[in-house]
This record gives sequence, C-alpha cells and structure tokens, in this order.
Amino acid sequence: MKRNLLMVTLVALAATTVGTATLTARPGGEPSTVIASRNAVPVVAEHKYRMLARVRPLLFWISKDDVGGARINWRGADDGSFGIDLLIGSDPERAPHRINKWGFIAEQVHGDEAQVIGVMKEANEQTVADAEKQLADRSGFTYSAIQGTSTGNQAQSEVTTVRVENDLTFRDIDPLLTLVSTAGKPAGSRAVSTPPGTRPGFLVALHDLVKQTTESCQQSNGTVKAPRSPIQYVYFGALYDLSMSSAEFMKTATIDGRRYTDLVHSDFEIKNRKTGEKTRFQLTYGTRGPLEGVPVTASYQARWWFEVQLFLDDNTRF
Repeated sequence: MKRNLLMVTLVALAATTVGTATLTARPGGEPSTVIASRNAVPVVAEHKYRMLARVRPLLFWISKDDVGGARINWRGADDGSFGIDLLIGSDPERAPHRINKWGFIAEQVHGDEAQVIGVMKEANEQTVADAEKQLADRSGFTYSAIQGTSTGNQAQSEVTTVRVENDLTFRDIDPLLTLVSTAGKPAGSRAVSTPPGTRPGFLVALHDLVKQTTESCQQSNGTVKAPRSPIQYVYFGALYDLSMSSAEFMKTATIDGRRYTDLVHSDFEIKNRKTGEKTRFQLTYGTRGPLEGVPVTASYQARWWFEVQLFLDDNTRF
C-alpha cells in the first residue's frame, strides 16, 4: 500500500453517505499514547482554507469551487515544544462526482522526541471510473492510521487498520482517532535509523524549509533563492528528501480576490530515497507580519484526473 506523504493528507475515494458514522472499538485495545497526547501542546494559531477541485473525466477539466477545505493548526509551548496539524478534505455533498478525498496528519516535537499521526483510507483508484465503482461499493471501508515516534537517531512507527460500515468524511476525524486508539494490536510496524538532521515528518520538514526562505527574504529585503540543500525526513520507516526547486518573491499579488504583500511562490518536490518516486506541489506563503510562513494558496495534483487548489479563507465552511 502506498504511503506517500501527500497522499496521507489527500487520500482516497468516496461514498454516498455523509455524516458521523457509528464507530465501535475492538474490545481489549489499550489506548494509544501517541493519539492521547496529540493535544498536549496548545494551539497558538489556526487558519482555514477553501478548496477548489478540478476533475478530468475524459479530455477536459471541470472545475468547481468551495467543494471542501482545510484547517492548519500551529502549536507551541513555553518549553519549546511545537507542532503542526493538517486536516484537509473534500465534501461529497459539494464536490464533483461526490468525491470524498481527505486526510489528517499531526506532528509534534518535544526536545529530542517527536510524534506523528497520519490517517488515510485504503484505495487504489486510478481513474474517475474507478472512483465511481467505489461509490457503489457497500461492503465497508478500511482506514489505516500510522503512529510514529522519533528519539535521537531512531524512528519507530506502526500501522493500525480499522474497518467501518459507513464511509467517513473529514468531520469524523475525532471519532475515527478514538476508534484507532483502542483498536488493539497493530497490523505492522517498522523501525529505521535516521541520519543527523532528519526531521520527524513532512510538516516539520516543510515548516523548516519555508522558514529558511522567509528569513532569507527578510535579510535580503526581498531577494529570494530556493535553498540548495533538501531537508530529509522520515515517515513509516522510509526516508524522504523535501526540496524547493524554485522560489519567486512577489511584492504584491491579488489571489482569490484578496490583495497580499511580501509573498513567495515556491515549487516543491518530495523524493522517496529508496524508490526514487517523486511528488510535486506548489505553495504561496507570506514572509512578514501575521502571515509569515503561512500558506495563502496551495495546489496539488493527486491523480492525473484530479487536482485541488486551496485558498486562505478563515470564513469558509470547514
């Protein structure tokens, strides 16, 4: 099963049922300490995003706005602990073809220790036709949750699989995590030695790479260059390189009808060190003031037939 990091945050297809499903934990499971501690570091900032989806059933793209959204929480504490949560998903009541594509990832760092949670739905869709077949599948839905811990030069992770009768949306993340937390014995685990400087997850690596760019931009008064060196991170026993292939400073820009100043637009690439598989996405983010390091727009093509764009919109329905 693929566990590409962006596919953890934008996963799988779809159902006709929307709403909170009834979840029943497997008896005898011990609560997960990783999940139980995910709110230990308080939220210090939050932003929401509106989603535009583009679907290509055949030759032409079909676009629809306000089909879902995202929420990013930045966490921090006086002892230096910090974290980032990302919940992102389409809303099948509003999305083309009732696409229900969503994911959650949370990463926290406490000194030399770090914890990661990633949730996704198992799916193998490659075309719109595949997605429509899954819409009609009533045999149940399988979700996998990866929980990882990093300490020093060692990273360990395990995957827990749960099955539910009804498909879930992004609104069901809390009851799903509760189910995962008490689901019993993991389906599998991995451990890997991590070289010095390895970040414990994708979000932390992205935060650090963006921070390098914003600090460079501030020091050079608007001149910006993409960092030469990639940042390495670990996820579920695999090492990845996150690199920035381009960076463009924009003194002013109008995005989604809103005027911004002091932005950087960057192209990113993720490379799996073992397989060589690459994933690309784009971010435009602030460099000064309250939006420093905060994405104002993002785009990612999850499949050849499916692309999402996000726009900063704290008033969106998410």
